[in-house]
Amino acid sequence: MVRMLRNMTTSGAQSGEEVWAFMPRAAMSVQKQLRENSSGSDHPYTMDGAPVAYLQDVNNDGSIVASDGDKAYLYIGMRRGGKSYYAFDVTYPEAPQLMWTIEKGGDFAELGYTFSTPRVGFVNTPSGPRVALFFAGGYDLNKDIRGAVGTDDTEGNALYVVDAETGALIWKARGGSGGSFNTYAHSGLVDSIPSTLTVADTDGDGFTDRIVVGDTGGNIWRADLIGTDVSSWKLTLLASVGRHSAGASGIATDRRFFHRPDLVQSLDGNGLFDGVLLGSGDRADPLDYGGTVENWFYMIKDHHTAVGTGVNTGLQHADLGDVTSNCLQGGTCTIDLTDGWKLQMAEPGEKILATALTLTGKVFFTSYLPQLAGSSTACAPAEGAGRLYAVSLQDATAVINYDTSDDNPDYPDEPTSANDRFSDLTSAGIPAEVVSLPPNKILRPDLTVDDIDATTRWRTYWYLQEDADLQPAVQTPLQGQ
Repeated sequence: MVRMLRNMTTSGAQSGEEVWAFMPRAAMSVQKQLRENSSGSDHPYTMDGAPVAYLQDVNNDGSIVASDGDKAYLYIGMRRGGKSYYAFDVTYPEAPQLMWTIEKGGDFAELGYTFSTPRVGFVNTPSGPRVALFFAGGYDLNKDIRGAVGTDDTEGNALYVVDAETGALIWKARGGSGGSFNTYAHSGLVDSIPSTLTVADTDGDGFTDRIVVGDTGGNIWRADLIGTDVSSWKLTLLASVGRHSAGASGIATDRRFFHRPDLVQSLDGNGLFDGVLLGSGDRADPLDYGGTVENWFYMIKDHHTAVGTGVNTGLQHADLGDVTSNCLQGGTCTIDLTDGWKLQMAEPGEKILATALTLTGKVFFTSYLPQLAGSSTACAPAEGAGRLYAVSLQDATAVINYDTSDDNPDYPDEPTSANDRFSDLTSAGIPAEVVSLPPNKILRPDLTVDDIDATTRWRTYWYLQEDADLQPAVQTPLQGQ
């Protein structure tokens, strides 16, 4: 079930009381199996997703009050439990209303298992601004097959934008051909997308105009939502680094993406770029029972930064600079970083199963290291371990001195080697993502706190510029330290 619990009573006392619970019809067929709880049966999934909220606080008083015109909505998918999304109006928390249900079929014929946690934002349409949900097509169990390179999927290979209040389709991108006014077809979209989407307002006008996401075939996609005419919205292939990439061969290159990318606006010597940061790793096979994949973390530079300018770039795995050796840290090599970089996960089976976090040019991400065969004991589970990486956005050099054993005596506190880029986590199992603790700390998945020496505020000066012929003065904003 989806359950709502009361955190505190109106008098301020701690509660924990269950207020209501919701069981969708799609979950009812396995209740008998759950009740029997047989030791010989696989775990049956039901409501397996994470809820997302949309809050409209009209007068910004911090309270959701219906008489003020405020609203509170919840959205949740079933993940491996099914192929449905549900929306609830919880403006009155003790009297919830089921607003709408999306199920596989009709406008959502491509929908797979609803792994993709919805994102909420605004889009501009011919009928005006609309609150929208953004989610991917989901997961195809075809990708559960182990011991062979993944093949094309029959569902999940889509992106959806829907009206958050009605569930009606606004726009979608899917594989194949033959699109329509609100459907964009791309022949290269043949793999399911379980990942949560990264959505962004890149020009600051209040409307979502960019989506980036990776799929289970190792492709990274960009969608442009430009203007009010949905027939002009489009999907383009930013890069291909998995089984479709040039030179890919066998399971080792069958890289898959299950988690949301990080999108960072930046610049280098060639000008502006949008950095797309994500790592490969098969969440459905964390222990590599289907074979070991060479997983990498990628920073892909999208040089088409303007809204609506996305193109099929043709970028491949080989086009990205290999920074694994960290030779750039000591200035002993030259690597072409025009299109971005790639960093290999060096340990056997090491993979990335969480979203990266970028703060002031520093990229933090975690990796999972499955426990090696024969190293477990009869009295403990084979949980594996995790690492925390901290690297530079521009070139993946170490930004924190995690390994003090190899310090340069002349510069004892500065990172110098590849081992300085990571720290072993003290917690076991698959690590979560890093959490920012402003202004200059992060919370690691092992619940310890690191200082990151981040500058998150800058002074802004105004420079008065006057022309020689005494034209009216122009105030030009300049940013300085």
